[in-house]
Amino acid sequence: MPPDAPDPAADPHPSLAQRLAATAKRWPAGAVRGSGTTRWSESSVAAIVALLIVAGPLLTIAGAKLLTTQQRAAAARLEAEAAPRIEAGRAASEARRQIDAVLRRGTLGATIETLARALPRDATLVRAARSAQGVLEIDVAAADPDQLRAALRRTPAFARLRNTGQRQADARMIVTFAGTTP
Repeated sequence: MPPDAPDPAADPHPSLAQRLAATAKRWPAGAVRGSGTTRWSESSVAAIVALLIVAGPLLTIAGAKLLTTQQRAAAARLEAEAAPRIEAGRAASEARRQIDAVLRRGTLGATIETLARALPRDATLVRAARSAQGVLEIDVAAADPDQLRAALRRTPAFARLRNTGQRQADARMIVTFAGTTP
């Protein structure tokens, strides 16, 4: 080891506990008794140092819990204040999605024109309606319902239509279909 290097075994600075103990030894423990003052005993200095060491983390934990409680209350208040705006944003987003679906969907006139090309010659469209959700519902009168179903299945635009009912009318059957169309 070089001669000018510090000795690693020597402690150049006392620790915090050592400095507290030295300071506490210099302070009087109580009131002046007679002519002399009393000094802190070694055990009372050690107890004070131990209490200070334990008090640091306990105060930190207590302060953290207090801050956590305050921040949770503030977050709950902000959430309650923002809830109407968040709900309005969700409703607006849902409305935009529904409008987009309506605008992308073909018009009922175009759907009826495609349907007229797909129906057999003896079939007649009785009723056509489309709900706000895009569900097409049609009633078609035909002499042979099986031929009508086969014709609609062959057309890709109406392949998703499902037979939901059938009733007799004069010499023909009125068949009801419902489903979504592109």
